[in-house]
Amino acid sequence: MPTKKTSLKKTTAKKAAPKKSRASASVSKKVAVKATVKVTNIADQLFKTFTAKQTPNPVPLKITDLEKRIVDLKIKPAIDPKKLLISINKINPNPAIPVAKMPEDVRKSLTALKPGTKRFHGAKISLAWFPFPSVFSICSDKFGYMSTSSVRSASKLPFNLTNQVLLGQLGDLMGDPERDVGADSTIPSGYTYFGQFVDHDITFDVSSSLEVETDATTINNMRTPALDLDSLYSRGPALDPFLYSFPASGSTAIKFLLGSNSNFGAGGPGGTGGFGGMQTQNDWDVPRAASTNTAMIGDPRNDENLIVAQFHQAMLRFHNQVVDMLELAGFSGDIFVEAKKIVTHHYQWAVVNDYLKKVCGAAAVTSALTTVAASVGSTFRMPVEFSVAAYRFGHSMIRNNYWVNFNFPNATLGQVFEFNRNPRLPIFSNWVVDFNAFFGTGVVVPVNNKARKIDSIMANGLESIPGGSGIMAVLATRNLRRGLALGLPSGQGMANSFGITPMTTAQLTQGLPANEVAVLNSNGGILLQKTPLWYYVLREAAVLRSGNQLGPVGAKIVADTFIKMLKRDANSYLNVSGGFTPMLPSAAAGDFTIADLLIFAGVTQP
Repeated sequence: MPTKKTSLKKTTAKKAAPKKSRASASVSKKVAVKATVKVTNIADQLFKTFTAKQTPNPVPLKITDLEKRIVDLKIKPAIDPKKLLISINKINPNPAIPVAKMPEDVRKSLTALKPGTKRFHGAKISLAWFPFPSVFSICSDKFGYMSTSSVRSASKLPFNLTNQVLLGQLGDLMGDPERDVGADSTIPSGYTYFGQFVDHDITFDVSSSLEVETDATTINNMRTPALDLDSLYSRGPALDPFLYSFPASGSTAIKFLLGSNSNFGAGGPGGTGGFGGMQTQNDWDVPRAASTNTAMIGDPRNDENLIVAQFHQAMLRFHNQVVDMLELAGFSGDIFVEAKKIVTHHYQWAVVNDYLKKVCGAAAVTSALTTVAASVGSTFRMPVEFSVAAYRFGHSMIRNNYWVNFNFPNATLGQVFEFNRNPRLPIFSNWVVDFNAFFGTGVVVPVNNKARKIDSIMANGLESIPGGSGIMAVLATRNLRRGLALGLPSGQGMANSFGITPMTTAQLTQGLPANEVAVLNSNGGILLQKTPLWYYVLREAAVLRSGNQLGPVGAKIVADTFIKMLKRDANSYLNVSGGFTPMLPSAAAGDFTIADLLIFAGVTQP
């Protein structure tokens, strides 16, 4: 797969024109050059990234210049202009191909995007606006396996009625409300829902079954297996314009639409003012259809509960703030393309260097970065060992109660779901989430929510969500049964394949109630010999990492999968020519965390 302008040029056939005259030769040369520009234009926009490589502005702005531009452009930065100026001066406002030098048909088609203007047949839009995989990547639209067929055949549980019943019994005990002890981990609870947001960016299985044995390679993945934020940007402003806010002029400074709130008084972050600092927010929701309140977003699953919906809203604001920054910098290229690049690269960095290091440990992430081999454009199938087992560790991190904001210091999990459904939509202004209680933003709040420990116990608060009666046992049983139907290897099989010493029977049963140990020992102890991978990953985290981090098998599956996705994606931050260093404002120079993202998006202050 081409990754640079030069490689794209090689795909352009150049036929020699007959030399009838100097004039005709000159015309042919001009036509050929024009064609090459059209073919390579997308590569210039995608890979000649000034912001990623931090090619500084040769004529840096002064704070007085920035303050004047803020007034002239009527922009309200979410952060201190002095901090913003540092990032702006890392941007060269003159990219390889400015908008003025784009192909004529693309440039003129921008006027078709103005509000009130209907699209015209034959309008040409820059391919750089579309999801990267749909333009260049080899199609990777199926699930698959990380393990070899020999590992699976030797270690998987046989798919039969006896084991289906056995896993149902184990799932019932995992979801027993009387067993819920509510132990907190050291991980801020925002990572639970960030993990959900990330999952919706890379996997979507709508067709697998619990009832029949299924080969994972036959199952479609309805999301691109790349951290490309297609759950946010969808198919881009040309095909999904209802997600976007277009400038009145033919500008490329395209933002996301924001939704309005139902006015129920002050909510959201209080800042230094605490309870009295909250304001009545009127645009802190995702956009919704007027008649049904259906969320108009790239992935409807991001409207599942209040917290993930509010995080999606924060991501909309994050993009919009980056667009504002590029406008203030006087960026003359395609602002939407550059903003999407900046947003995606910083998001990917935060996934690896904040989220993965938090849940997998720095050693597992470093090992993956060092040892995982995946050439750009290489084939890839989302491994079900990851999607059906290891990455479902987040189910055990869900809390029973959350400090949502100063109005609701002890909101139940049921309310977190209830206040994201009709008739309580659009999101009530007094229920706007204060993310300072979910991530370490530096803003003081009375309670910092911690995720539950990663273990084999479900939060009984799940029973109170809409339609949630018995859901704990159902959720656990479905996870176990899906792994059985897909023929996943056992935890011991995966450990051995990685060269990791498997957990002992004593470790697997450590601290478990007698009835659960009895199920594990039943039928000749088959569940202790061929432990379901999801259950093994949870027990490994609980016993070997005190529930504060994934154990060695779970961490390797998760970290290796993410790094492979990024390495094979020519447009990921790992493949930026010359290396990538975050350029947006952050608490620590050269780093960028989820908290930094939220601060830049402007959702941590009233």
